[in-house]
Parts: sequence; C-alpha cells; structure tokens
Amino acid sequence: MGNLATAVGRSFCEPGPLLAVGFREVTQRMRSLIARTTVVAALGFCLSACTGGGGTSLPFAGPPNNAGGAGSTIQTGSNGQALIRFVQGSPDYANVDVCVDNLAFGITAPTVAYSHASGLFVVAGGIGHIVSVYPTASAAFGGAGVECATAPGPFFGTPAIGVTTISPAVNVRQSIVLGGTAASLTLGLYVYTDPSFLVAPVAPEAISHNAAPAFSATTPTHGIGFGYGLANPIVTPVALTGATNIAAPHPSAANSVTSNSPVTSPLPSVPAAFYDGLGVASGTPVPLTTIAAPAAANGQSYVVQLYAVDAAAGGLGLVGVVEQSVGYGF
Repeated sequence: MGNLATAVGRSFCEPGPLLAVGFREVTQRMRSLIARTTVVAALGFCLSACTGGGGTSLPFAGPPNNAGGAGSTIQTGSNGQALIRFVQGSPDYANVDVCVDNLAFGITAPTVAYSHASGLFVVAGGIGHIVSVYPTASAAFGGAGVECATAPGPFFGTPAIGVTTISPAVNVRQSIVLGGTAASLTLGLYVYTDPSFLVAPVAPEAISHNAAPAFSATTPTHGIGFGYGLANPIVTPVALTGATNIAAPHPSAANSVTSNSPVTSPLPSVPAAFYDGLGVASGTPVPLTTIAAPAAANGQSYVVQLYAVDAAAGGLGLVGVVEQSVGYGF
C-alpha cells in the first residue's frame, strides 16, 4: 500500500510509477484469469467425459462452489446452484463478451454472437452475482473475456454495455438477454425466470420469450406472437397456446433485477418450424421470422426455448435453442 500511495503522490509529475503499478495489477489479474480458465476447462472435460449422456455438457463456472467469484474465494450464503443462459439479442453488436462477477461466462470462450444463445452456466444460488456485458475484446487487448478482470468497471476506457446484479434462488433457471437498441432507448439486459425441470415433461413444449422491446413498441398491441408450422416453409401457421401476444419486457437495473415471465405452450409433436410476428389480441399471429425447429437432443424430452429479438432496421428476429430437460433438472 505504501508503494501504491507513493506512486499516486508522484503521478502528477511522474506518471511512470503509477502506470507501472497499474500494469503489474492488470498483469496479475490476467494471470489469475488464465489460471481459473484452465481449471474451468478441466471441469468441463470431466463432466463431458463422465456423464456419457446426450445433449450439450453443462459448463461450470469454477471452484470452489461453482460460483463466479473473484479468484478462488468461497462465496458464503449458498447451499445450492442455479442455471443461467445468455442470449445476444441486440443488433447493435455483432459479438459480445459476458462476465459473471470476475469470471468469463462459459468454458471455452465468453463470446456470444448476435442472434445466438449460450449453453447453460452454473452459479451459486441464493447469493448475488454481477453480470457484465462488453463489446468483444480484440486479440491486441488480450482476447475474449479479458474484460472480466476489471468487471463491472470499464476495460481500458471501454464501459460495459450492460450490467445487472442477479440473485437467483437455489434450483432456479434464468435467461439473460442483451436486448433492444441504443437508437430506440431500449438497449439493456432483460432477465427471465424459466421453468425448472424437477420432472421432465412427458410431451413436447415451447417456452416463448418476448425479448424484442424496440420492435414491440411499434406494434399495435405492443406485443409479439409466436407459433409453429408442420412444414418448412410454413404453409399453415398454428398459434402457440397463450403466446399470441406477449407484452414487451422490462429491463433490469445495474443493482437489481426485474424478472420477466416467458410463456410455456404444449406441442402436439415436434414441428418443422417456429415463427414470431406481431402480437394479436385474438386469432393466429402472422409469421414474420421463421426458423427451422431445432433438432431434439438424444435422451431429452423436447423443450425448445424461443426468443424474439430485435433485428436491424426495426426488424424482428427469432432464436431457438433446445433446453436441457433431463439430467440437469433440480
């Protein structure tokens, strides 16, 4: 502390010492981040190799209690786990990096491309975690995830796009979406509380999220509708029960979460395609964006997460991902 204080005192006339102290601190944090990433990768390999099940292996945040804490400090107050998924739903950014506390989100890389969703990620439930999203760092600055060392603050002068503090209860699943656009003043982090699967559903189902606040503001009902088709391209649209007019979501603040609710709808069978469109007060929404139905995972009940997201030039996008409903239930 004495050396740091001396450097600060001299910085007005001799900035060199202060910069050296700052450089050493950043270097130490980067080394710590690399070490933690190595441990995380090992955990991910073990899980993938030992479970032997179908679907995507579940990434772990790291020791000692699967929490995104600084270093290897134990985060007290948790007696269980929670699952989170991140979706990049803002057309303002091609790619973003995601941090949970000071740890990169995911095993191999924290980068999520526009209109894509991450895998599931484990954090310690029952306590708070800071989620920070940044523009993807270039290789010249250390590559993806290097921003997590200074999260949620700026990284080399670049502030976070969005920050929120989640406090998921034990045995809860959440989706966190970077949604909206800066031009429409809707850019932010939108959090959803998703179903948890103590018992896997016996029939296929879809879970629909309105994560397109900019587009929703322009629709007559200020909502978005979802549906499916038995053929692709869709010839006869079929509305998803209860999901014909989901209201625009509310963003979360930096220090607290506003939880939005998705809608779960039954499916008679696995369809060929899903779509989203303008919300309608009654009847069937007209398809605007269509995607092929994601393939079912081996050994999993078919549960698909649907995220309506904003697209460039005021358009509407749709992200679909098959949920883990067996083996990662609570």
